[in-house]
Amino acid sequence: TISPMENNFNTTSDPPWTPKDVIWALILSISWIVALSLLGGLAQFAGLLIDPSLIVVVGTLFLLVPVWYFSIHKYGAKWADLGLRGFQPKAVGLGCGLMGLSFLFNMVYAAILGVFGLQIQPDIAPMFQDTGFPLILLFGGAIVAPVVEEIFFRGFVFAGLRKRWSWPKAALVSAGLFALAHIIPTSILPIFILGAIFAFLYQVSGSVWPAILMHMLTNTFALSAAYAISQGWVPTP
Repeated sequence: TISPMENNFNTTSDPPWTPKDVIWALILSISWIVALSLLGGLAQFAGLLIDPSLIVVVGTLFLLVPVWYFSIHKYGAKWADLGLRGFQPKAVGLGCGLMGLSFLFNMVYAAILGVFGLQIQPDIAPMFQDTGFPLILLFGGAIVAPVVEEIFFRGFVFAGLRKRWSWPKAALVSAGLFALAHIIPTSILPIFILGAIFAFLYQVSGSVWPAILMHMLTNTFALSAAYAISQGWVPTP
């Protein structure tokens, strides 16, 4: 059923891939993440240094491999079927409004965590000090990651699950997977909310671009602040 809000946008139809394809893609992606972690651990044990920027960019881009195989290769789908299509500008306005609400929630959530001496996520500024290519790390996290993750979690996973479940249920499941993929326990709830927002934007707009732009906005703000701190541009206590 299409809601009145969805009628104001260009919604998308169901893709050719199935929930089974989604499961296999998730298995391959998880296997890749585990293998990458093991290789990183072995390299560190052997005294080899792997630049964080390489891990971020290569590790993220690999997510496109199972997406390509189980959609474009297997069914002859197009990238537009994964949500890479035009959208109406008002979808961005809707996204900004929802991101504002998410920001307010994060402020309250961070205050609650602070009572227990916790924070939403650990300090990421040291990552920029450990890399020889800080701008590549910034680009990978702020631009590459949002594009790839939205194609994977919204354009592929959410769209595939939506063939079997209602879109709200598919949105919640894909948001949960998105949150768990970020591993950090205290950040699971805020990232879950972001994932649900991104899925909603895709559902009502028929395009992953509004979600990509909102995702870029979030990552760029966080990573730019961390980069500025790592360069000594912002005083820290």
